[in-house]
Amino acid sequence: MFKVCEPENKSDIVFPRRFQRVPTRPRSICLYTDTFLPRVGGAELILDRLAISLRRCGQDVVVVAPRMRHAQGDAGLVYDVSRYRKPLSKRCGVRLILPRLIALHKRHRFDVIHCHAAYPQAYIAATFKRWFGIPFVVRPHGTDVLPKERIRSHPRLENRMRNALSYADAIIAQGMFLKKVIIELGVDERRVHTIHNGVDIEAFSRGSRYDHPRPYVLGLGNLIPHKGFDVLLRAYALLDQPTVDLIIAGTGREQTKLMSLANQLGIASRVQFAGQVEGNRKVDLYRSAELFVCPSRREPFANVILEAMAAGLPIIASDVGGNGEMVRHGEHGFLFPAEDAAALAATLSLALGDRTALAQFRQATARRIRDFDWSVIAQQYLHLYREVTGAEQALPRGAVPVSIIK
Repeated sequence: MFKVCEPENKSDIVFPRRFQRVPTRPRSICLYTDTFLPRVGGAELILDRLAISLRRCGQDVVVVAPRMRHAQGDAGLVYDVSRYRKPLSKRCGVRLILPRLIALHKRHRFDVIHCHAAYPQAYIAATFKRWFGIPFVVRPHGTDVLPKERIRSHPRLENRMRNALSYADAIIAQGMFLKKVIIELGVDERRVHTIHNGVDIEAFSRGSRYDHPRPYVLGLGNLIPHKGFDVLLRAYALLDQPTVDLIIAGTGREQTKLMSLANQLGIASRVQFAGQVEGNRKVDLYRSAELFVCPSRREPFANVILEAMAAGLPIIASDVGGNGEMVRHGEHGFLFPAEDAAALAATLSLALGDRTALAQFRQATARRIRDFDWSVIAQQYLHLYREVTGAEQALPRGAVPVSIIK
């Protein structure tokens, strides 16, 4: 059995020629992640759509993802998935996945490893690159690189992440907000490429009427504190005789607390918690809404806004992170100061009271969203893959960051 261990002299590592990469036109892509389906969230859905889009472009795609309890299997997916046992901690044992990556590389001859998160994926890919010369790109989720989040709050993990990013062939920022954060980590701006999240425009272009008796505004996402659904509830409670209901879709640890808040505010009869929505029901929910609200306290790049725009909805969003890159104030909807329930209530009243403006916003979002279709975004990824595999990328022997061998 292959044991993952580190020899004292790193320069003594020599692997058989059959494992070593021969520069070639990109065709075999390893998408390496620590979160994936059947868990449903922005990161998981983005990775799934990217894998599908790359397969449609004729690429050999392998998703390397953690095992999930009660999963129904991956037989219905159009790409290969290799599941690994997720380590109990991000501090130790994270490189126990290396034997699996080696076996997969022997089978698929990876041209590039695409890490979906800066840690531990990039940390592991940096070691793999040194051993086999396989270039790797990193797409941070957001929370993995944001200050005060878990990785940045742990000095050892932050050091590992910073060093791994310094050896990445390219880092992908979802928008200008994350690009700035990545550059502040010490990454050369020339290696940071902005590729936005994508959305399947056709999938959201048609739908049936969602079964709800009255007009409604929609909020959708994980019910967790930084998504700001408590702010949305407080804002809705401030509306004077609202002409619309409020539907909040999604699940999460805050659901019971949010339902209790709706009761306390006296709005429970006009608020529906729709739970997890997927597939056609999700599309119907979007397309039947009057407008979409994203009340997040922080949001690097909200995929739910792209989905709402693809469904033709006007957007009201907190002015944080990447929201302002997608929603131009007064053109696609309105931005409001994060955590300001009164400002959100005033914005909702303004939007709902101007049907002409809402119609104009719908037309503008339909034009804006064309740049985010997966057919466009996939080509940007393929261009980047070709760029990083176009020259010899192996590190010189011995040129491994100290944190990578600790």
